[in-house]
Amino acid sequence: MSREKHLPDVLTVLVCLLVWAVFFPGLMSTDSVVQYGEALTGRYQDWHPPFMSILLHLVLVLGGGLGTLMLVQCLAGAFGVRALVLSALALFQGDRLPARRAAWLSLAVLLLLLVPVSPLAFYLMTFWKDVWAMVFLLWMTALLLDLHRLGASPGRLLAVAGLAAALGLVRHNAVVVLPLIGVAVWMAARRRLGRPAAAAWAAAPLALYLVAGPLIDHAFAVRKHHPESQVMVLDLVGLCAADRAACPRWLPWTWAHVLDPGALAAYRPGDVGFIYWDQPPHVDPAMGNDYPRLRSEYLAALRARPGLFARVKLEAFETLLGWRRTEYFVHESIVWNPYGLALGDTLAPVRRGLTFVVSRVGWNRRLRWVSGVHLVWILVNVAWVGGLLAAWRRTGEERYGFLAALLLIPLAYYFSYLAATPGHDFRYMYPATLLIQCVTASWALGELAVREQARRRSTPSAPRRAPDRDGPPPPEPGREESGEAEPFPAGVAVLTSSRIDALLLGAEYLQPVRNNKPKWRCGESGGPTSSR
Repeated sequence: MSREKHLPDVLTVLVCLLVWAVFFPGLMSTDSVVQYGEALTGRYQDWHPPFMSILLHLVLVLGGGLGTLMLVQCLAGAFGVRALVLSALALFQGDRLPARRAAWLSLAVLLLLLVPVSPLAFYLMTFWKDVWAMVFLLWMTALLLDLHRLGASPGRLLAVAGLAAALGLVRHNAVVVLPLIGVAVWMAARRRLGRPAAAAWAAAPLALYLVAGPLIDHAFAVRKHHPESQVMVLDLVGLCAADRAACPRWLPWTWAHVLDPGALAAYRPGDVGFIYWDQPPHVDPAMGNDYPRLRSEYLAALRARPGLFARVKLEAFETLLGWRRTEYFVHESIVWNPYGLALGDTLAPVRRGLTFVVSRVGWNRRLRWVSGVHLVWILVNVAWVGGLLAAWRRTGEERYGFLAALLLIPLAYYFSYLAATPGHDFRYMYPATLLIQCVTASWALGELAVREQARRRSTPSAPRRAPDRDGPPPPEPGREESGEAEPFPAGVAVLTSSRIDALLLGAEYLQPVRNNKPKWRCGESGGPTSSR
């Protein structure tokens, strides 16, 4: 019994080891290599949040390497998926679903997400701040569900506050979700701890983040580069592109840095590559070096033309939704670097096969809608919140209101990119999309499992044959002598096989598509050189 209880965990570890071996030592874009260089030298800057580089530096000092950290990242992400699924199943199905079956269902969700129609396998092994944000968001949400269901213990409260602060430390835009995390903490803790204590714990995530950031900067002498300047430059140039006739009058400093006014007709909303990487350059990138002047003109533009400013922001945000195309679905390699980092050769054929499939999914006009279009999952998120609020109002059950508040967190993470959209990369919104996929799959598979279990119990069993002289009768096919639930419900097996059949039917659409992305975006040439 003990072995069966831990078998899903063992299988999860084995799956992670396989993924780790296929992508060893890890996938790295240019951003990743820059952070790796900081970890090697111990000199940090805030263009990328230094938290990741500092932890990698600690791993290197202790004798580990990039592969060591990536194994921990892969295990943390995979078990984070399962932890969230288990917590969601406990909230949705409660005692109707045995713990043994719930464990197998959580493994089923993980395996479904590792099918190449989803990019999860690549993200588990990519050294990116978006992946760390994904891991922190998964575990924090699972713990918040446990807070509501099991009670506000000090250990859970501290873990939630720490994970929330870490989320803000690896993704600048994630700070907007910290107050909503506080609301969820307050709702989960107020009855057991009382309102004053619950309010104090609700403020802890934001307070810890505000304290930890400056402490890290001071302790590790982090150099300030104002990473927000790239988005400010892009927005100001976007204002000029939207109103070229008036730009010289109301944005004279910005206009002075425009090298090719005619190129503004080809301005790409939400893509800093237009400023920093296009050749010949359209705008003098040194514009971002004078931060006080840049900030002054930015605020003046915001006050003078708020409507036009909002339009520029919305046009940039729209490029991330993916309904037109899925850009930079996954990163596929380790870019050239001076540190000798390269992918292993042992399982290279497997890696190439996975890369072929997932890259075609990202560009296929039908299959990419499964997991490559954030707009789909934003609408699912909105539907969840609306449905839960309606159920809360109708029934008065607190769990519906709590889960509605909890699912405002990924929704806020999506819309945090309204403030700053540095590129069109799929990875930016993926942490929120994965969270919604996990919650939705938990509910769907849990309901199937419970209904299948009820159907089996309501079906009368066939009469047993009388024992003969040779011993007791054999057990009936498909039933257990002990009466315990089967470890993997038939309903889930049917759903899993139908998912695979759908993928096989969709294989006819996996035709090679000409990839028009610049070489610096993916493949052996790596990813963007800068992003928030």
